[in-house]
Amino acid sequence: MKIKAYYLTVCVILTVCCSKDDFNLHDPDVDQFVRIVKAGNYFTEIGYELPDFTMNHIDRLLHYSQDTSQIEQFPTNPISSFYTTPKILNECLFWTIDGIRFQNKYRSLEPCLIDTSDLTENFGYSRLSGDQLLEVATLYENWYEEYEKEQSVALRLINILENTNYIWR
Repeated sequence: MKIKAYYLTVCVILTVCCSKDDFNLHDPDVDQFVRIVKAGNYFTEIGYELPDFTMNHIDRLLHYSQDTSQIEQFPTNPISSFYTTPKILNECLFWTIDGIRFQNKYRSLEPCLIDTSDLTENFGYSRLSGDQLLEVATLYENWYEEYEKEQSVALRLINILENTNYIWR
């Protein structure tokens, strides 16, 4: 009887201590996704694939639109050889939103916005600054507000960055 009690105790301890909040790529939780990304262990916990987010996730993704935290790991287009670091959380989430809007998961080669008005001879186009990313946040928030009022394919597919010098790499 003592052996059974011992094994039962060990099983309970292992279950409590070792159970982790499994992430479901096909039914993702945005807050859990962001926690894992910000913790810097996305690749080891999830892998290299971007979750299957849908239009229903955009509202929660935009909850983090002002968060310009630097992150080390974020899934990128599997055909890309680019991997710019550090990644910026809100920039990555805007890229994710564009993938959802255009129904192609990966909007471009990587989640990196560049400023086409800022070309340097040695470095090419520069990445957006934190202030510029906050401008982009306002553009995405305004787009979503309009989209929620009148959902249409045309509005879903507009180029949010059209009147800026910003493009995805």
